[in-house]
This record gives sequence, structure tokens and C-alpha cells, in this order.
Amino acid sequence: MMTQSLYPSHSAQGMLGFTLIEALVAMAIFTIGFSGLYFFYHLSQHAIADSEKRMYINLMGDRIIQKIASEGQRSVTDPLNPFNNPSQYSGSLTTCNYPATDNRQSWCLDLASNIGPFNPASPKEVRQVNVQNDGTGLIVDVTLITSSGSVGAYFTRKLRQL
Repeated sequence: MMTQSLYPSHSAQGMLGFTLIEALVAMAIFTIGFSGLYFFYHLSQHAIADSEKRMYINLMGDRIIQKIASEGQRSVTDPLNPFNNPSQYSGSLTTCNYPATDNRQSWCLDLASNIGPFNPASPKEVRQVNVQNDGTGLIVDVTLITSSGSVGAYFTRKLRQL
């Protein structure tokens, strides 16, 4: 009858487990792989933030134009009609120092709260609304660009008076 020992022989005992070098190499490989995942996670978070800003800037530009168009529906004699006074809708949205009842104040505050405050140190950032009456209608230009210049929107529409 052959019996097997529950304990390995002395020569096989040296083969069990890992050496310190093997464990350190495995940890180094894991660290390199994990840092690569973290790098791509950071890039994806940045892309998501830019996408959110791009979506908001597009919505904001459309909102500005729609507000000017709806104000153009006012009576021809109404001083708030942009066809009578287009300059009251034109201006920079970089500093929110308009009166509380001014549309530009709410646009500026919305931009500051949703895409961040204006960065005067960045030459690429633009927040501008221009409205001109060319005699046949209003030309509305909206330019919104973030400080890095990576996210921006340009809108131009011609509005005719009904």
C-alpha cells in the first residue's frame, strides 16, 4: 500500500510562494496599468465637462436670439422693441454690471454660473451680443467662447419685423 504524505517533500517546498522580486514586479505592473486607467478617466471627465459647456453655450446662444425675436413682437412704438433701439440688446457679457431689469444682466449671470466667470487673462474668451438694424431687419450676432477657446458658438440670425 502506497501512502502519500500530506506535506510536500523538502525539495518541492522551495517552489511554493513568491519571491520578493516577483511581488515587486507584479506591483509595478499593476501601478503602471492603474495609472493609465486614471489618466484616461481624467481625459474622459474633461471631455464630459467640455460637452456640457458646449451644450449650454448652444442653448444660451439660441435663448438670446429667441428673446430678441420675441421682444421684436412688441408694438412698433414700444421703446423695448429691438427694432427701435437695437443697442439695448447689444453688449459684452463679460461683466454683469447691467441693471437687474436688463436682459443682458440675466444672460451674463447665467453664463457666469453655468460655464464659469469671465477670465480677463485669456485672450481667447469672448462673450458678446451685437444687434444692428440694417433697414430691412435686425442682424443678431452672438459669440460665446470659453477661456481656453476649446468650446465656442457663433450665431447669426436676421430678424424681420412683422
